[in-house]
Amino acid sequence: MKLLFFIRLLLKHFALLIIMPIAMAALVFFITSKQSKTYTSSSLIYTGIASGSSITSLESAKRDLFGTNTAFDNLITIIKERNTIEEIGLRLFVSHLLSGGSNIEKISKNKYQELMEIVPDEVKELAVRNDFDKTLENIKAYRDKDYTNFIYELINYEHPDYSIKKISSKLKVSRVKSSDLIEISYESDDPGICKNTLEILNEVFIKKYSFIQANQSDAVVQYFKGQLENAIIKLDEAENELLEFNQTNTIINYNEQTKHIASEKEHFDLTYMDIKMKNVAAKSVLQVLEAKMSPLEKQKINNEKILNLRNKLSDLNIEIALKTYEAKKDSSLEQGLIERITELKKEENDTQQELRDAVKEQYLFDNTTEGVPSTTIIEDWIDKTIEYEATKAQLLLGEMQKKEYDQLFIDYAPLGATMKRLERKISVAEREYLSILHSFDLAKLNQQNIELNSNLKILVEPLFPINPEPSKRKYLVIIAFMIGFIIPASVIILLEFLDQSIGTAKRAEELMGLSLAAIYPNLSKINKNIDIESLKNKGNNIIVRRLILNSEKREHKKPEINLFFSIQSGEGKTMIATMLLNELAKSGYKVLLLSHNKIDDVKNFDIYTYNTNKAFQHIETSNEFINNCVSENFDVNQYDYIFFEIPGLIDHTYPIKLFKNVNQTYIIVRANRAWTNSDKYALKDVIEATKENEPQIILNGVKVEEMENVLGDLPRKRSFFRKLIKNTLRFHFYSR
Repeated sequence: MKLLFFIRLLLKHFALLIIMPIAMAALVFFITSKQSKTYTSSSLIYTGIASGSSITSLESAKRDLFGTNTAFDNLITIIKERNTIEEIGLRLFVSHLLSGGSNIEKISKNKYQELMEIVPDEVKELAVRNDFDKTLENIKAYRDKDYTNFIYELINYEHPDYSIKKISSKLKVSRVKSSDLIEISYESDDPGICKNTLEILNEVFIKKYSFIQANQSDAVVQYFKGQLENAIIKLDEAENELLEFNQTNTIINYNEQTKHIASEKEHFDLTYMDIKMKNVAAKSVLQVLEAKMSPLEKQKINNEKILNLRNKLSDLNIEIALKTYEAKKDSSLEQGLIERITELKKEENDTQQELRDAVKEQYLFDNTTEGVPSTTIIEDWIDKTIEYEATKAQLLLGEMQKKEYDQLFIDYAPLGATMKRLERKISVAEREYLSILHSFDLAKLNQQNIELNSNLKILVEPLFPINPEPSKRKYLVIIAFMIGFIIPASVIILLEFLDQSIGTAKRAEELMGLSLAAIYPNLSKINKNIDIESLKNKGNNIIVRRLILNSEKREHKKPEINLFFSIQSGEGKTMIATMLLNELAKSGYKVLLLSHNKIDDVKNFDIYTYNTNKAFQHIETSNEFINNCVSENFDVNQYDYIFFEIPGLIDHTYPIKLFKNVNQTYIIVRANRAWTNSDKYALKDVIEATKENEPQIILNGVKVEEMENVLGDLPRKRSFFRKLIKNTLRFHFYSR
């Protein structure tokens, strides 16, 4: 039903819904009659992003889906970036400026002439014949002078061929499915400009992309290069520190030197112990030998000459030992000391001989008191004395060497810890250096890899388009026609939804909480093809049937009392009452209408116009109403039906108690007005007064479409086409 309602609503505005689309389509058709042709060209670029090769691996370089999409987004963004488009616009302008209009693959003659008409002479003078780069440099310098010059406006405003905005709007960049390829297409009204723009675009963006990629990797390489230089400096400083330490402490190989010193010390200890043993043994033997001598013999060996020789021998042994020690410590003095030691040893031998001769001279007898030959004792004593004096010098030298070894151990103990620390420092610096060197090598390798993969390849060069693109004129006309229909239709339906009026019978019942008795059309907006009298009769017949049925239920008690009222004035009570009473009168009933309005030209029923007074609002019964407002002797029993018409409840006083003492009450409401809270409160009092016999609704001013929903097909003249559409929508294919 709602669908039919909306269809009827749209059919009601059929003329508007046909005229508007046709007008819109005609307007678009006229506007696009001089539409220029459009040419499109494209190129295909291989990027190698998704499956390109890598010099860091023998396999193809692999990226995850997110990384691949990001790389393609970056590339497409570089192409569409403002600076890129601006560079393209400038280069395109320079290319056309230098072409002279002779190369149709760059710009047609007509477009060139149009361009030359708007280019100032001072800009034309910037062109350097056969020197594109110099001309471009001049144009850029001219652009950067201020923000009001020709070139700046050409690039930043609305020029169809050189402005950033227009180039961006006509440029399309997309990845070809999930491949390594991107397709770049451009459209223009000039085939030469179309091709030339794409060629310049490819050159600019490939160069820019390669530059960005190279700079990105170069920054990493430069970083590691700086870190590597710092690491080399640290390593050199650590090694120089160790070298200086070794030179200061005369260390060639600390471990070997410490082993050698320990071995020498051990050997010295054994030698020193052997010397001490020999010294002690020689001293003991001397004591034994001297014990075997007589006092006279002892006196003889201790005379001044022998003692002097012994002291001299002792001094010579000590000097030999000292010179030998000095020769070991200072190699530069070794030759001179060796000669001196040789002289001392010769002197020592002479002294030993003198000592022997001196001792022997003191003894003129052969045997001792114990029967031992004196020469044997003397010779042994001389030998042991020489040995004893020699070991004394050796012990002195040993003591000096022992102190030297002790001091050497004291000196070498902290040197080992310091050397460990320095070696550890070198090791850390070396590992840092090697790590940074490895990272630097990887960065260099990655740089080469990026340079390899950033070298984009043009697989399909842009072609010079010969055939223009199919015109979109017919689609624009169709769209305009549809918009011309949809917008008015939407506005009509929207206004219908926004309409807060009561409108339909169903809505009236929902708002008031009462049942519907009858509906009457809005007679001021009835279509000429509709039979008005038949439509009014349908509404009258419904309520007449109800009145007759109600009177039969009350066993034909006369008269049947009915009351018409409305919440507001001007709801159509008098008109509906007049039509209804005429219908009852035609059916043979005696009818009376008591109205507060004066009605003329009434022939089929009786009418009495009453005036309200102070007692009007206190009336409880129909008899009181007639006695107070009509006449005390008025005979009401002669009528079959009596209708009271009460003024609008909001604007007038009314007899509320009368409502419950009539047979039936009817509220007349206009369908084309809103139902307000004041209406609710006024009706609430009436409903409380009537209780079991609630008022019924007579809805006035209903739209024709709603009449058809309640009363069925309206009596109107319909064309075959209209009948066919209606029956089709209602699926009544076999109805007459």
